[in-house]
Amino acid sequence: MTTKVQKLKDLNYDEVSALCVIEKDEDLNEIFTDEVKMSFNLLRTLSEEGKLSQDTQDFIRQLFDKVILTKTTLINKYVLFAEANGKTIQVINSTEPEVEEEEIVVEPEVEEEEIEVKVAKVSKPKTEKTLPRRYGKANILKDIEAQKGKATNAQLTALAVNHLKNIYVNLNARLVNDLLTDTPKLTVEDYRDIRATITIAKNRLKGILKTK
Repeated sequence: MTTKVQKLKDLNYDEVSALCVIEKDEDLNEIFTDEVKMSFNLLRTLSEEGKLSQDTQDFIRQLFDKVILTKTTLINKYVLFAEANGKTIQVINSTEPEVEEEEIVVEPEVEEEEIEVKVAKVSKPKTEKTLPRRYGKANILKDIEAQKGKATNAQLTALAVNHLKNIYVNLNARLVNDLLTDTPKLTVEDYRDIRATITIAKNRLKGILKTK
């Protein structure tokens, strides 16, 4: 199973420069050090001497291809580190990122899943009605249809959270299979991708989740 990612650019690869980006980025650092228990100084030395294990080399390359090349800020850091090390980075291919529209038309789907809604206490409630604990996907799509297909940010986010719940259910079922049977459905690379994605999401959302 191969995870498809949208690279912003294809750049020639320099392992030491990729390691520098991984060390300085909070998300990548946490993902990498969770699996590789060596200092970055030692890793760079081993890389320059061509003595890194194949697994470590593959992991660095995986983070380079699937994370660094998908974010403009990380690409810029990679180029700067490479230039500081006397390396010339060439752009092999470049893809312009899509521009997010303020209004997005969402077509109704057949699937109906419910979304957990945590009700926050507010000093001045907008309505005197008691808010439901759940507001189903079907209800949201019906609201969007009534709005002539123009979804609000809250509606789009609620649909995305619902999709996240479906992803959890799907992955959890596969992991239960891998834990309890001898016929795994996920590969070692899949396990790494899942942990890395969760770590990035956790770090990005921790400020929001702490907000009361």
